[in-house]
Amino acid sequence: MEETLLKEAIETLKNNKRPELINCPVYGEYSSEEKTFIYNDAQECYHYETAAPEDKKVRSVKAFAKIISEELRRRENQEGDKATVKINLSGGYFIPDDNFGRTKVIFDRLNSQQWNIIKNGINRIYDHKSFLLFLQSLKPSIDNFAEIFKQFATLRMVGQTTLTSNPIFTEEGQESGYRCRYRLEDGCDGEDTFPCGFMVNVPFAKAGDNYYDIFIDLLFFRDEDDELRIEVLCPLFENIEERAILDEAQYIKEQAQAHEKLLILSDF
Repeated sequence: MEETLLKEAIETLKNNKRPELINCPVYGEYSSEEKTFIYNDAQECYHYETAAPEDKKVRSVKAFAKIISEELRRRENQEGDKATVKINLSGGYFIPDDNFGRTKVIFDRLNSQQWNIIKNGINRIYDHKSFLLFLQSLKPSIDNFAEIFKQFATLRMVGQTTLTSNPIFTEEGQESGYRCRYRLEDGCDGEDTFPCGFMVNVPFAKAGDNYYDIFIDLLFFRDEDDELRIEVLCPLFENIEERAILDEAQYIKEQAQAHEKLLILSDF
């Protein structure tokens, strides 16, 4: 009798046992999808395993455009439905599935070395030696580097003597620059004309195809110790940088034309 009751109790428990697997909808931002849940005895609840891939990161606009197309192809979402690209001042990001948001691709722009040298070098005041080092670092971006460097290298004797007048801006025919009169240690007077600036042609991104002309303005003056100082200026740098970023955004839009429903945002 007891054995029979035990068998009946076991059968009853088997029949009333929670199902190990159940199918339930999972709701995203815009729609839902059916997922299989497994019962966790320890937690006494159902859950489903989700992959948690790390965010991908790229450093160039070409790689960014490439990974956008490839991710959408792998997801069989060539139209780019519910996918978003955002482009900003530092680069941007791409979410191939805005509905559930499981993956994010970050575009962390890597500017060229020459671009960074200019960006970090403008709006600063240099003595003669430090200015020549700044100029030397821009050698790959200056077409007539040897001629320009020679002109500024002659400022050494001015920096070591006493200036008798402030620099004067002059324009004589096709030549413009600063004329500065000075007195040498032997008492003889001299005069030199310095360029008021120079042009550089710089790539925006490392290994990038887009180059931009940037004119560097120079301001010569004497400090309180009567030593020559050179201030490096570029009033249009911010405008040029914005143009470069917009060019990148345009490149991404052109490469993504096939993905008709892909949302591309420019946040500047």
